[in-house]
Amino acid sequence: MSETRVTALYEGTFSVGLDKVFHRIERDESAAKGALKISLNPILLQHGGKNMLLDVGLGDFGAESHVPVMLANLEKNDLSPEDISEIFLSHLHFDHIGGLATRENGYWELVFPEATIYLSRAEWEKLAKIGIDDPEREQFIDFLETHADLHFVEDGDEPIDGVRCEIIGGHTEFSLAWYFDFGDNHKYLNAGDVMNTKGAITRKYAAKYDFDGKASQQKRDELIEFSKENGYKVLAYHDNRENIIEM
Repeated sequence: MSETRVTALYEGTFSVGLDKVFHRIERDESAAKGALKISLNPILLQHGGKNMLLDVGLGDFGAESHVPVMLANLEKNDLSPEDISEIFLSHLHFDHIGGLATRENGYWELVFPEATIYLSRAEWEKLAKIGIDDPEREQFIDFLETHADLHFVEDGDEPIDGVRCEIIGGHTEFSLAWYFDFGDNHKYLNAGDVMNTKGAITRKYAAKYDFDGKASQQKRDELIEFSKENGYKVLAYHDNRENIIEM
């Protein structure tokens, strides 16, 4: 069996207020009054000669470009952006997809030019239908549609061996959970922002920022039970410290 390696690529910790701008703070620093404290951790999953990313960070859509941090994190793992073979997106909020492309050189470029990107067809179609009230973000989406290798998935699809998706909703209407089953002790679940921190697993809540907070909690309960019964580790994208959680 191929060796499996999972690494959290810590992008930083941020204070996010009503302006929705990600302002970098120290890991142990408190967020500004009335703001949320959020850490970003794209997950690098290596198996069978593949270098896969689960969500890709904020990219250029913060108070600074996050792409240099991503590139430095890859270099620490002896990888280049061209080495990334697959990207699995949990949903289409920009703190999860912004790292797909950058304008650091003055024009849009793919950060991971060799990657196949798997994402929800329903969520992409909804985004196209409702549009984006931000010219830069709209240009970003248009660029991805014409230049990125986008592969759209439906509920229950298995795009590559050992990988399955499920539409779970909750955080967004069509949020995905990704299941990675590479054999005993190598089973991982990424449920995006439905289970994004260890605290989300240990407490009950209905978040106002969710599309449907009650549905998120119901799905969390189901995914927690499933993970415990089937030996899955939860990959927590927004946790400040613990991103691979033993259930």
